[in-house]
Parts: sequence; C-alpha cells; structure tokens
Amino acid sequence: MISSPRGVFAQLALVIALTLIGTAILAVLLGRELVTRPAASQLLRAMDGFAGAIEEMGRHQPRTQMLEALRGAGLQVIETPPEQLTRRVAPFMRELTDQAQQRSETSRVIQVGHYNGADGIWLALDAAPPVWVSFGYPKDRKKVRRFSVLLLAGSVPLVWLAAAYYARRMVLPLRQLAQAAPSISRGDPPPTLAPSSSEVTELAQALAAASAEVRSAAADRSMMLAGISHDLRTPLTRLQYALELLPDTDPELRAGMGRDIEEIDAILTQFIDYARDGRDETNEPVDLVDICRNAVTAAKCEWDTVLPDAAPLRGRPMALLRAVSNLIGNAERHGAPPFSLYLTRAKDAWAIEVRDRGPGLSPVEADRVRQPFVRSLEHGGSGLGLPIVDRVAQQHGGDLRLAPNTPSGLCATLSLRGA
Repeated sequence: MISSPRGVFAQLALVIALTLIGTAILAVLLGRELVTRPAASQLLRAMDGFAGAIEEMGRHQPRTQMLEALRGAGLQVIETPPEQLTRRVAPFMRELTDQAQQRSETSRVIQVGHYNGADGIWLALDAAPPVWVSFGYPKDRKKVRRFSVLLLAGSVPLVWLAAAYYARRMVLPLRQLAQAAPSISRGDPPPTLAPSSSEVTELAQALAAASAEVRSAAADRSMMLAGISHDLRTPLTRLQYALELLPDTDPELRAGMGRDIEEIDAILTQFIDYARDGRDETNEPVDLVDICRNAVTAAKCEWDTVLPDAAPLRGRPMALLRAVSNLIGNAERHGAPPFSLYLTRAKDAWAIEVRDRGPGLSPVEADRVRQPFVRSLEHGGSGLGLPIVDRVAQQHGGDLRLAPNTPSGLCATLSLRGA
C-alpha cells in the first residue's frame, strides 16, 4: 500500500499534480464531445455535398473534364484505391472515419490512406470506374505536433514553479513555527513571520499569547520563590550568628548545625536558579574557558583541567556558569577524587566533561536524576542540580549525557552548540 505524503508541501504538490492530470483528462473528454465530434460530423456533411455535386457534374460532362476540374481545384485524384494506413492517426481523423462507418444512409467510402508519399483523407466518388479524391493532411503536421508537445512541456514546469512558489509561501511560516515550538513552549516569543494566510497568522498570535502566559507564570513563580528565599534567609542568618555566639556549645553539634544552615541556603539558591531558568539573560558572546575556570576556582576540592586556549560560544553567561558549577558540585557531593574537567570540540559543539571516581550511576538512575526533586538519600540536596544543567543544555542547542567513567565513577558530558 502506497503511503500518502506527510509534509504539507508534498501534499500540496500531490494535489496540484492530481488537479493537472484531472484537468488534462477533462479537457480531452470535453474536446472530444464539444469539438471533435461536431467538427467531424460537419466535415462529413460537407464532403457528402461536395461528392454529390461532383457526381452530378460527372453525369453531364465527360469524365476527363471532371477529373481536370478536380485537379485544377488543387485536389489529388487517383483511379486506384489508396493504401490504407494501419498506424495510429490523429483523434479527429479517427473520429471522422468512425462516423463515416457508422452512417447508414450512404455507402460512400471514406478512409485514411497513403499514396505517392502523402497521407490524406480519401473520398470515393460514385463513378465507373471509381474516382478517389484526397483531402490531404497539412504538410507541416509534424511541426504542429512538435509545437504542441513543446508547448505542453514548457507549460507544465511553469505551472509547477508557480504552484511551488505559492505552496512554499504557505508552508514556510508553518515550518518556522514548528522549529520555534520548543522555545515557544519555554516562554520565548515566536519568530517574526512573513505575510501568510489568515489561519497561520491566527496560529502565530495564539502561540504568542501562550508564550506570554508562560513568561508571566515563570516571572510570578520566580518572584514568589525570591520572596520566600528572602524571608527564610533572614532567620537563617540570625541562627548562624546566634550559633557563633554560643561558646559552650558542643563543637561537633555546632559544626553540624552550621552545615545544615548552609545546606538550607544552598537549596534555596537552587530553587531560585530553577525558577529563573535563564530567561532574564540576553544571549551574548562568551568564552567557555573563562566560565570553566571560574567554576573550578570556586570549587571546594582540587580539580585537574584540560582546556583549550579559547572556546567561543554565543549564550547566557550566568546560566552556563550555574550549569558548570552544578556539575562540579554534583561530582564533589556524590563522587570521589580525583576530579577532572575537560573542554573539547566535538564536531559542531563544545563538550564539557566532568569526571569523578565515585560509585557512579546505573542507567536507570542516570535517567531518574534528570527529573526535578529526585535526590540522593545518602547525600541529600535539592534534586535540582542536574535538571538545571539539562535545561541550560537544551537552551544552548545541546544535551546532558551521564555515562560510567572507566574504571569507576561518573562522566557527565555537557554538550553546547549555542543559544
């Protein structure tokens, strides 16, 4: 079973092709009914009248005088039957001979024949012996046929080009909207479209309204979380100061409470980062080398780095710094030294590899930790670090891959192509 084309352009091309084929068939049928048959019938009546007049002249004049009169009129006259053509003839000639054979009121013979290098319609006059008169084909009929074929061959590409132009104008805005759909769903405004149909314009307006609602909801969420963070950090700061002012407190207990306060503050920070998601940043030229160095400098452990001289990219600098910092923090929290960071060029993208020698993750766990709020029971955390990295990667045309690091540990690869 032949499957129908799925693309809008292919479907339009198929509709146009079927329309052209149907129009050609309809033109042939209408031409046969409205032109060919009436013209053949009229010509047969004229030939009958002509034959009757010549036959009447032959009854009152000598045969030689009748033949001279026919030849003087420019007609070819022979007294032996012409050779009947067996090859395919023009539709009009075929219709003419078919109607002549179907007539019952006369036994006059009309046939398409060949004589002395020329083809023609031959009419047998009622005379003794019979006289055949030729109404010949045009001598340049091959040129006429060639011209018709060339005209058709030239018209079809022109029609296809015109149809393809208007079909492309119709499909191009839809293709632009389809390509921009992922960014629109994240709240980015839709692209500016070329003038198109009213339906496409309404679709673009609806997507723009939906994108504005997403941006508004994200802004409200970010503002709410910022307010919560501010309100919670104030008492946390007082608790931290009060903890430092208690000299008789068990040092181990004090250190544990301090770590808890720092972890709560870090969790609030990641909540804010996840809610903000980088939309408030503009795309600008950045150097991934500087971003990686800044992230490694702020790390708690010692890191081995392999960096090129420069790694230019167009992106959101703060979002990229948060992503690399989260990868480093995730390795330090869940992995084990030695830690290493590699920045390499892979085809059309930059790849940041963060490796550790910890327990690593199984393939199932690697898929789970990409989801928000999926956290480790042993190490705690907010469960938002890797989802933030994954979203930054998507915003920059890349992805996040988590794979085992031989012989042990985890290799997190952040691929970036540019925002």
